[in-house]
Amino acid sequence: MLNDDMRAVIEAQRLCFAATVTPEGKPNLSPKGTVRAWDDSRIFFCDIASPGTRRNLESNPWMELNVVDTVSRRGYRFVGRAEYHASGPVFEEASRRIFEDEGAEYQIHGVVLLQVERAAPVVSPGYEHFEDELAIRREWKKRRAQLDLEFERHIAARGPWKGFE
Repeated sequence: MLNDDMRAVIEAQRLCFAATVTPEGKPNLSPKGTVRAWDDSRIFFCDIASPGTRRNLESNPWMELNVVDTVSRRGYRFVGRAEYHASGPVFEEASRRIFEDEGAEYQIHGVVLLQVERAAPVVSPGYEHFEDELAIRREWKKRRAQLDLEFERHIAARGPWKGFE
């Protein structure tokens, strides 16, 4: 189910947005910075600080992950049932992969493994205004640099965010 392009987007981004449903039936969206392809039909990410996602999956295993390359303005949505692994072979293998890729170790509370049952593209309507993906990437790299500069000015004026305090 995961084709080469899907894998390339996942590997290039490493960031996804995970949508779950709370026990009260409300939507929950959370960024996850460790998304990787597990095999041809599963995707995983690590629970580093995800008590809400964990709690939501305990009551409802359905999840959607959106992985989008912001420069190409395209990506994929992956829908399926997720399993939570707080220990065992999946936990150990996922931790090994993440630590090997990132060259760092930090506390992982668990691993969410999504069995992809449906995958669909996410594509910006911006493609209607550009010749092709390379053209949209050139334009958005310039725009991304401008946006980064503007946000860095904001940080300099406000002071850097120091995390959850």
